[in-house]
Amino acid sequence: MFVQWHDDVVLLTIASNRNESIEAIKAVAEARHLPVVLVDQNCRVADQLGAQTTPHVFVIDREGILRYRGAVDNVTFRQRQPVRFFLDEAVESLLEGHLPALAETPAYGCAIVREI
Repeated sequence: MFVQWHDDVVLLTIASNRNESIEAIKAVAEARHLPVVLVDQNCRVADQLGAQTTPHVFVIDREGILRYRGAVDNVTFRQRQPVRFFLDEAVESLLEGHLPALAETPAYGCAIVREI
């Protein structure tokens, strides 16, 4: 969906795992066509936002207010195919001028590695 929003939305991809090398981060960025990945070496951004897993997404509006936090979609270990796209829904709601229906969902993924 980011392709549809790119004129109106700033996407920041932040790598907070302490055990990932710059080379590994670059490889993932290239494979996923991410233009920029910010490296959060000391997990300061993750700590400030309360990120616990990867992925863990945060939608912040133009006023700097956190409007959504949680999962990208409803994929879990049991639910392998997405039916709901929480990130898309949150961004689209804000672009339409109203608050997202959901402000938070559980984030599913691997725990962020803070210590190595």
